[in-house]
Amino acid sequence: MSAKPDIANLRIDIDRVDNALLDLIAERLDLSAKVRASKSGMRVWRPSREESHVRALAKAAIDTSPELVSRIMAELMSASLAIQGPMVLHIALEGDALMNGALVRDRFGASIPTRHYPTTSAALAATLADPEGVAVLPAPGGMNKWWNALLPGGAMDGLYILSGLPRTGAQNWPKAVAVAGADIAPSGDEDCSLIAVNQTEAKAVAGLAPKAIKRAEAGAHILLQWPHYVSAKALEEIKSHISSAHIIGVLPPSLGVTL
Repeated sequence: MSAKPDIANLRIDIDRVDNALLDLIAERLDLSAKVRASKSGMRVWRPSREESHVRALAKAAIDTSPELVSRIMAELMSASLAIQGPMVLHIALEGDALMNGALVRDRFGASIPTRHYPTTSAALAATLADPEGVAVLPAPGGMNKWWNALLPGGAMDGLYILSGLPRTGAQNWPKAVAVAGADIAPSGDEDCSLIAVNQTEAKAVAGLAPKAIKRAEAGAHILLQWPHYVSAKALEEIKSHISSAHIIGVLPPSLGVTL
């Protein structure tokens, strides 16, 4: 029979690894502080870069679960973003407060300042007035019709849905979304665009993109999860068939889910 590992030596090795991790974290935070100086007026939060980076790390970490990779990187990125600038999360989530808090921490870590609002409209208004603000809102669908305000001429025109919460799991539609004024950009080949169209053109959608999924309805519009990322140039082609089509966001898939 092989001898059991010596627990004292194992603890020494664990301490060694922990100290090395802390040194690397300190180095990463120092680099993050330098990144801010090089951004030259760019927004602090760049969701497409963040999502693609975490996805690549999760794919490379063969012996570590995507959930653990996501949680670790959420905390590291949260600390980095807190160093880089005055980013604030404007949160309006309904339901269980403990569950909502866990969703936010799982995606954004615990270092970014948060403010809470009783309504989605209040959180959106605060985000629109905050150059580095990010709203965390219940995902569109059912009674959650706030996304209608993101349409041209809407009260929140200029804000976009840029990420889903949670980042990992078996769901193909998030429980909550992050909304900000950052540029819409893809984080990978599996991203889906969120496109609003007038209900009168629903039949044209079925003919042009049969795999598009209707996710919400508000007034005269429906919100579609397009089966792939749509660039500004590609949108012009879509609009030649569906004149009311308007992109209001992009949604990376949850880690572990292929749409």
